[in-house]
Amino acid sequence: MRDPKTEREQYLALTKHFIDFRDNIDQKRAAFNTSIIDKLGGSAGDVGRMTRDIISSFSYTKGLTHYINQDNYPAEARKVAKEHLADTLDKTCQQFKFALRDVNSLPTTQRKTYSEALKATLETFTEQYGKDLSESQHKALQSGLESYQYQVNKAHSPSRGFSP
Repeated sequence: MRDPKTEREQYLALTKHFIDFRDNIDQKRAAFNTSIIDKLGGSAGDVGRMTRDIISSFSYTKGLTHYINQDNYPAEARKVAKEHLADTLDKTCQQFKFALRDVNSLPTTQRKTYSEALKATLETFTEQYGKDLSESQHKALQSGLESYQYQVNKAHSPSRGFSP
């Protein structure tokens, strides 16, 4: 007869190492995200939060990948780390989609720096992870980029109103 409570306790003991690791890199990521607010020209609300998460995703996913590749960690912990890495990549793609869609709504003083940060980061992200992303993740990135381009083109197109 199996004892679900005991099995759960054993599983939690095996994955605790990863949970502790994740908590540690989450704290480092949060500190980094706070440290770059001034460099980007202010917090910029949700767009700023997503952009900072996107920027910090590289070191975050690198840390997760390094953890996954450690043979001396329990297989269960590495499996949870792989799932967290997949979730992180998915979340980052969604953040790109929404941040690119909304970056042009920022005040002019923040729009340029956040826009440039997103474009540069998107290029690096697709170079680094493009081959590993699912079709839906690629669609999220493309949707954000198309929305961004539409907003830029709309802002630079001549007015259709009457001219003197």
